[in-house]
Amino acid sequence: MKFGTDGFRGPADTIITPDFCLRLGFHTGSIIKEKGYESVIIGKDTRVSGYMLEAALQAGFISAGIDVKLAGPIPTPAVSFLTATYAGQFGVVISASHNPFYDNGIKFFNRHGRKISQDLEHEIEKRLKEDNKPVKAKELGKAFRIDSASGRYVEYCKSTLKGNYNLQNKKILIDAANGANYKITPMLLRELGAETIQINCDPDGFNINVDSAVLNENLFEEYSKNNDFDYCVAVDGDGDRIILADNKGTIFSGDDILYTLAARNKVLGKKASDKVVGTVMSNQGLVEALEKLDISFLRTEVGDKFISRELVKNDLNVGAEPSGHIIQREFSESGDANIALIQTLSALQELDTTMAEIKSKISYKPLTLKNFSVKDATIIETEGFNGTLENLKKNHPDARISVRKSGTEPIVRAMVEADTETEKDKILDKIESLIS
Repeated sequence: MKFGTDGFRGPADTIITPDFCLRLGFHTGSIIKEKGYESVIIGKDTRVSGYMLEAALQAGFISAGIDVKLAGPIPTPAVSFLTATYAGQFGVVISASHNPFYDNGIKFFNRHGRKISQDLEHEIEKRLKEDNKPVKAKELGKAFRIDSASGRYVEYCKSTLKGNYNLQNKKILIDAANGANYKITPMLLRELGAETIQINCDPDGFNINVDSAVLNENLFEEYSKNNDFDYCVAVDGDGDRIILADNKGTIFSGDDILYTLAARNKVLGKKASDKVVGTVMSNQGLVEALEKLDISFLRTEVGDKFISRELVKNDLNVGAEPSGHIIQREFSESGDANIALIQTLSALQELDTTMAEIKSKISYKPLTLKNFSVKDATIIETEGFNGTLENLKKNHPDARISVRKSGTEPIVRAMVEADTETEKDKILDKIESLIS
């Protein structure tokens, strides 16, 4: 089995099974032990299968001679934070992010709180083909529980504001997707002085991501009709992705948040404020708006791990995906919905602006990301498909066209951005005819 864009992911009864997790824990544990790690921190989201897979991973790591620290249900960025603050830790998250409850996944963080390197991914993939050979009994690891994990993380999030901003007299609606942030985001906002309204903050193991605004932005309009608030924030199941809205229906994507944070950093003269990182999915309108601020834009492949690697490579601070993964290396090496939320609200105040005013500064080009269910996704790797796709790109030189297999789901994703809706739709229709 190979790593996707965000670790391993699939149905918990056929792919991400206890047997797989036992082997993954043992072989990953054996590799990281050779690299000087002595223990791992394991966090998970609220899926019912998390308890089953946690036990299997725990057994695998212990059988390799690695100690295990269990953090319980906790967002992905909290695991990143803990691995970076505990000495010599490796981080493991059991989550399938925005996928439905019957899927699950495993992703890893190194001692710096970053997604692991591609070299380590390949090493783990290769080792998985070998048999398990547990260490001798006297060399087995032990298991511990971190009872203070959530509290430590919330305190750290608050500390990123350095006392310069609070949320007193603000009312914020939170849609936590019945996921890992169901307690933490409300706790964080209340401790900063906000009054909170909570939706999808009651997980039962099966309702993660169900009817959540992070996957269905139409819900923001429904929330604004039925509730009185200043801001509405939606996070995904594992708590590393954010979408923000105001009480007038303005919706902030990851592109909008990236612009806001970049503009604030530029005004304040923060380190590395002249460049930011996005992906091939980031809108060209964002790039052009940033250029007006003398901020350059670097593109990567889709996936926050690629953004992270580019940020580290160039010693930069801020990167984001349109879907809402926001990395601010000043505060965290991982996409962090909670820090992105409070830093964005703080930035709006520091810039003395509004979400609507920020949106008006970005002339977004027509862009559509469309998913296609196919029997065999390898169709996009055939010579015929790629030849036709190259001709499409030549015939539409000003358009941006990307077709790829999903790294997390059995579908093909096509992204088309063009100067007009008509041109964009024409290209998408052609791609659909090639796939279907």
